[in-house]
Amino acid sequence: LMRAFDRNQLVVREVLDRAKGICEECGQPAPFLRASDGTPYLEVHHRVMLSRGGLDTIENAIAVCPNCHRRLHHGAPA
Repeated sequence: LMRAFDRNQLVVREVLDRAKGICEECGQPAPFLRASDGTPYLEVHHRVMLSRGGLDTIENAIAVCPNCHRRLHHGAPA
């Protein structure tokens, strides 16, 4: 069974704006730009996952590169 969560797009925008194109986990620049609008490609990650009761808030979210996002969900700590 998979649950879907409605994401607040204002939170997503604010977190991405705060990061200014830099991964908030590893400190490196976004790996590439979005083809759609030329903005740095970062993904929004919730520190406490929504599925575990985390809130969809700016304080509970960070902007991360795809590699860090995968590691945070599936890999060992850096």
